[in-house]
Amino acid sequence: MSPQGGCPQIGAVKARNSGLRVWVQSIGTVILIVSAPLTFALGPSQTASAHESTAGARSQWAAQSPMPVISRGVPAYTNDTCALASAANDSNYDTQWWTCGTPSTGAPLYLAYDLSGVPAASRGQVLVLWYNDPQTMHYDYTFVGVHPCCTLVPIAIPSAYTLEGNAAPGGTLPSSGWVALATVSGNALHSRQHSLNLTGYNWLRMNITASVGSTKDYGVILNLDIHDASAGFQDDWIFYGDSITEGAMAHQSLSEFGGSGTWAQLINAARPSNFPAFESGAIGGTLSADGVNGINGWLALFSGRYAGLAYGTNDAIWSVNPAIFYDNYVTLVQAVLAAGKVPIVPKIPWGCTPPILANVPSLNEKIDALYAAYPQVIQGPDLWAYFQANQSLMSSDCVHPTGQGSFGMRKQWADAMLSRVYSPPTLQLSSSTATPTAGQAFSMTVTAKNSDGTTATGYTGTVHFTSSDSSPGVALPPNSTLTGGQGTFSATLIKAGSQTITGTDTVTASITGTLTTSVRAAPASRLVLASAATPTAGTSFSFNVTAQDGFANTDTAYAGTVHFTSSDSSSGVVLPPDSTLTNGQGAFSATLTTAGSQSITGTDTVTASITGKLTVNVGPAGAASLILDAPGSAKAGQAFTVTVTLKDQYGNVATGYRGTVHFATSDPSPMAVVPADYTYTVADAGTRQFSVTLWTIPSQTVSATDTVNASLTQFKWVNVNLI
Repeated sequence: MSPQGGCPQIGAVKARNSGLRVWVQSIGTVILIVSAPLTFALGPSQTASAHESTAGARSQWAAQSPMPVISRGVPAYTNDTCALASAANDSNYDTQWWTCGTPSTGAPLYLAYDLSGVPAASRGQVLVLWYNDPQTMHYDYTFVGVHPCCTLVPIAIPSAYTLEGNAAPGGTLPSSGWVALATVSGNALHSRQHSLNLTGYNWLRMNITASVGSTKDYGVILNLDIHDASAGFQDDWIFYGDSITEGAMAHQSLSEFGGSGTWAQLINAARPSNFPAFESGAIGGTLSADGVNGINGWLALFSGRYAGLAYGTNDAIWSVNPAIFYDNYVTLVQAVLAAGKVPIVPKIPWGCTPPILANVPSLNEKIDALYAAYPQVIQGPDLWAYFQANQSLMSSDCVHPTGQGSFGMRKQWADAMLSRVYSPPTLQLSSSTATPTAGQAFSMTVTAKNSDGTTATGYTGTVHFTSSDSSPGVALPPNSTLTGGQGTFSATLIKAGSQTITGTDTVTASITGTLTTSVRAAPASRLVLASAATPTAGTSFSFNVTAQDGFANTDTAYAGTVHFTSSDSSSGVVLPPDSTLTNGQGAFSATLTTAGSQSITGTDTVTASITGKLTVNVGPAGAASLILDAPGSAKAGQAFTVTVTLKDQYGNVATGYRGTVHFATSDPSPMAVVPADYTYTVADAGTRQFSVTLWTIPSQTVSATDTVNASLTQFKWVNVNLI
């Protein structure tokens, strides 16, 4: 049998108009038949939980875990006499595998794919997804709503089938060796998805034994895609809603209305690495209450992560109380969350009927309240604003969009999800205060933001915090997750001035954000006095006073008055008067007169604990006097010691004196000895001892005089005694 099935291709299949319609409730059963080499077995009640755990372990947005289609263009086979098998897996969703025959247990119809050319790593864990829409627009043709209006029949839906694998080599369709992987009977849905493990299999076959349709539509019409699910089911979607969602999200291009592809194709065009699996789970005429009645059964059949919830137009038409509408949506959201999936809720579309105009605004207010109460909800497109701004896209019934409007709505959905799910978010950090105080904890909020500015409620990454402030005592939050895209944390910074706190995803460094804040000093707890000068006795020198907190930050708000004291109580000491500081700082001058280590202390006049001390080494001034120290008496002819010390005007030894001293005596004896002229050195430090010998009794003078400055002089009488 040839891959093309041996018959001409049937032309593009277009959607039939759905209108505002309601259908009856019934979901067929699913039986998974597992045999080697599958690694796990799932019963009907286990299917959903298994999918939830797989999805939950993966990354937080679909772009990180793509589910590419691996069946596109692979050799396709059918046993129908005129259906074109390749129409089921080509890139044109306006064409479908459309059989002429009607399947039965005795004469099943099948569609088989040769996957041997697909890398084995891409055809282990897979998602098999078939869809009959837009032939049957309503997700469940048997669903009965709370306000039933009519009965619609299905169009060529497979109602009983088995998905089978085969390990035979590719190239020739095997006639035996098929292994049942999943069996479905009593199906009433226009699309179904199955999570399968195809490890070891080269072939996948859908073997159909029954279908359901109108009198002339008992064959089978469908497209069938196989997605690589080795990275999980993150990029798997379903959109529940009413007939407006039916028209927008059906698997058709709407090319006759200017459309360019299905919702998945719009995503793929913007992000070539992603081709999401999706179902249109909408049923015309349904209200939010209908969604509540069906949601748990529908979710049990859904392997993926994202569930759109798009009800409200019919609630407005039937004047449902907004409080009841809100409670219904809470039930829907909670059901999606409990299933481990992510709810997406759009605004209800604008329409021009009186009930819509009168009632939808209050219902949309409830959706705003839902966003606030459940930040895990991803905000879908604002369809009220879109159609209100584009009223020409609304049909004459004032309820449903035109074909062009349906594609516009589809693009709104694609654009919103590209921004809010497929684009990695950024982190926005904000603080409860613009100027936190050093050493005091303050709160900050971290929000994951989509590229369009909305909150990325589906973000589940872990945030690591760093800061430009590396001072001891800085306290940052530990690695943390956000809830519904937001989290509030506490931080403590130490260093005053402009500082930053940065949050970064621990896995994807490009998901980051920075808070810049101006840290102000804590109240001053000390004064810091500093000077670069080495002061000289009697000479004014400058010093600075800074009011600091306990972290060495300048307290620019310090308004106290500083009183100054000094360890030098000599006359001639000059200290600043009591003074205030400007922006926590002040420049002052002081004069000290006692050489050596001295201190100046500044103390707050009210709070004595706010104090600080400056210690300086005061140097002596230049020599102002010469002091000759000699004994009162000496024996004739015996040497004795005299000391010559130079002092400044304040009595400090003039250690810097480098002059020359000349000695003289009144003793006329040629045997009298006085020192030769002597020039002082650094080692002398302003004082030196000399030897003198006198001979003539009864008394003589000894004098010392600077050779340049005659005012530096002194003599002493010495009594000379006989030996």
